[in-house]
Amino acid sequence: MPDRWGRNLMKRAERNAAKEESRTARTLFERDMLVGVNDATRQGALRIWQDGVAVADSREGVPREISIPDLLSSADRAAKDMNADVRDLLAAGSSLGGARPKASVQDEQGRLNIAKFPRADENIADDVGAWEKTVLQLASEVGIQVPDTRLLRVRGRSVLLLKRFDRTDSGERIPYMSGMTAIQGVDGGHYSFLELVEFLEEEGASPNRDIRELWKRALFDTAVGNTDNHMRNHGFLRAEHGWALSPAFDVNPTIGDNPKMLNTAIDYDSREAEPEIALSVCEYYRTSLSEAKRIAREMAERLSDWRRVALSNGISASSIDAMATCFESGVDRLRLASQ
Repeated sequence: MPDRWGRNLMKRAERNAAKEESRTARTLFERDMLVGVNDATRQGALRIWQDGVAVADSREGVPREISIPDLLSSADRAAKDMNADVRDLLAAGSSLGGARPKASVQDEQGRLNIAKFPRADENIADDVGAWEKTVLQLASEVGIQVPDTRLLRVRGRSVLLLKRFDRTDSGERIPYMSGMTAIQGVDGGHYSFLELVEFLEEEGASPNRDIRELWKRALFDTAVGNTDNHMRNHGFLRAEHGWALSPAFDVNPTIGDNPKMLNTAIDYDSREAEPEIALSVCEYYRTSLSEAKRIAREMAERLSDWRRVALSNGISASSIDAMATCFESGVDRLRLASQ
């Protein structure tokens, strides 16, 4: 199902169409939202068919990467003008989940990517896309699976490209399931990583590997202040003998060294973003305490080099200075917890 950004686009497209056709706008129900997604860009291997034809199959196809500047302009107009034409964004598969503007595009090799745009009102110094790229690079350096990513600069603003991991290089669809679906949760609820552990123990293709990595991701979240780690931001891909943890995505740092609260708890109910909590329950994640401390020390060492990665992504000195206390306090807390 599309999330906030996509739902808003669909509702606005219906209002604009009704105005053009001199009729009353239809109320869009859940079914309309479901079938209104571009077939080529649907998540995973889900497809909807009617009379042998895939429903909502775009005639125009997914735009190429060269269309990104135009799509960014369209996203800006959609944010500022309630009457803006959003048909090009819908054709680009902008019904993907999340609140930030995004669209599906094909790269030079024809592979499907998600383009994540800055908000229309985003301060250039915030550079959210570049910070997400930076954090994903750091996550990869500590042994966490992440998607292939590229950072583009469009008129001085960052656009993050993420290769779709629910497609093979040849374009075949891989079944995908969100963490929310896996635990049968509901939006707005607060859950625990341990519920994902339970799912992997029952349905996982490689539970030992994935449960251990899940703990590492939880520890990483505490270090960078990734507070938006709700269940829709966890996922699984279908493997031959069960479900496997998907690459990590939507991982973003939170500015400041103040106490932060995770959306998903690491133990049963404590949502504080503290490495000590992760270490206190590490054995539930098939990780011994001695190994957990070693991982925390290594993670602290890798994260201490965060400025190098940020600079490599073209982040300004002022933005780096503003984010400094987030990373520095995270590294300090990792080192303290690993003693």
